[in-house]
Amino acid sequence: MKQSSHKLAVLLFTFLVASAAIPAGAQTLPVPDLDLSLGYQSLHIPGQNYPLGVGVAISGALNGAVRIVGEVGVSIDQQTASNLNGTLSLYHYGVGPRFTVAAGRVLPYAQVLAGGVHTRADLTTTAGTPFSASDNAFMLQPGAGVIVPITRTFAFAGEVNYRRVFFKEGGDNETSFFTGIRIAFR
Repeated sequence: MKQSSHKLAVLLFTFLVASAAIPAGAQTLPVPDLDLSLGYQSLHIPGQNYPLGVGVAISGALNGAVRIVGEVGVSIDQQTASNLNGTLSLYHYGVGPRFTVAAGRVLPYAQVLAGGVHTRADLTTTAGTPFSASDNAFMLQPGAGVIVPITRTFAFAGEVNYRRVFFKEGGDNETSFFTGIRIAFR
């Protein structure tokens, strides 16, 4: 079931990109000074999937090709096992440059964010004993995405990220998928 959420995100991303209306002439829209993206995200870490998540990003233009982006999000997984039940949460935040290239109306981009993660586990054993733990770590997150305009203000946004998290005990290689709406402020 957890792997099906990744398949659903990829199918939704593919459907929205393929069905985006592009007018004759594929005119380029002006780049907005500021935009806001919000939507669904899923996260995969070694041995664990977080199928439920929300991501929010805001970016501002430095020029036509370079933007500064700030991103925050949370990913959640409910654990139900024979010996533990509860919730695992991973919060992330980062800031960095985004490089865009106009390809007609479609805007593919690459970005690199630096920031941090906060993990939290709130679990209960079958004996009823509560267990709680949390940790913080530095992260680097390179990623790539695409923005497909729907109207002058609204666009579809899809993104795939590799996230390297530097915990004290060792590093994690994580992958996140984001799909949502971008709102342009002109």
